[in-house]
Amino acid sequence: MQESSDKPMRKSTVSWIWIGLAISLPMHAILLAILSSIGVGVGASTGKSISTMEVSLIETEPLQPSPDSSSSGTVATPEVRPAEAAANSADSSIFGLPDPTGNDQGDEAIVSAGAEGLFASGGGGGDGGIGDGTGATTTFFGVSGRGKKIGYVVDKSGSMGIAGRMEQAKKEIIRSISELPDFTSVCIALFDEDFQTFDREAGFVKCREGAISKIKKWIQDVAQSGGTNPISAFQFLFSRRERPDVVFFMSDGEIPPDAADEILRLNRRGPNTVIHCIAFGQAAATAPLRRIASETGGTFSISVPRGSK
Repeated sequence: MQESSDKPMRKSTVSWIWIGLAISLPMHAILLAILSSIGVGVGASTGKSISTMEVSLIETEPLQPSPDSSSSGTVATPEVRPAEAAANSADSSIFGLPDPTGNDQGDEAIVSAGAEGLFASGGGGGDGGIGDGTGATTTFFGVSGRGKKIGYVVDKSGSMGIAGRMEQAKKEIIRSISELPDFTSVCIALFDEDFQTFDREAGFVKCREGAISKIKKWIQDVAQSGGTNPISAFQFLFSRRERPDVVFFMSDGEIPPDAADEILRLNRRGPNTVIHCIAFGQAAATAPLRRIASETGGTFSISVPRGSK
């Protein structure tokens, strides 16, 4: 009797379960639809969508120091791009790099720099020196320099008439300034006991096409004569309103004993200017040129003129 009374109760329970499921499933479906429409509505109403940001890591190669060295065993600054080394040094094996090869000018050079030259940066009044990473690069007798204002102090004494040295120097100046973009400026001082320059009033001239053409014509008319004293040329160069970032200084003879002291004194009157010194031929005085290069963070090289071998 008890068993027959339980059967209607079980049927009633099962019926309520089915009714609950019938009500619950549509409700959940409606709820999911509402939530989906809210998400879509936010994107549509704002007009914005969530975007992903791709981040990539750029691999950079470390700067490699130059292997160039001199017979004195000192390591050349990374700026140096010398000509064929007159004496191979074992120092280049320290960096595991090949020995330097010849340059476009066909001159031989021995290049050296002190420890200052390896890490020094340009000065030049904060207007594009080497230190702030701006400016342009050019070469002069195989030596590289960088800046917005570049000076050339080049010997035009009587001895520069030997074996066409003056013509070689003129061609090298023209080639060097022709590599520079028009936002750079140059000041060229060709010296004997005094000096000649393209524009005594302005000093520095922008490397625009018209100005470069005029400099080429002017420099071809300059003749070698007199002795060898670069002091007045450096006085003019460092008296400009804006200092040079880098100077190429080339001489083929003996300079006065006090020349190095005066040039360094002038340089110390403002932010350091890097001075790269080139001894043009074996007769050039090397000790003062080495000192100037070392104390300004420049490089020293001996360039053998063509036809002098």
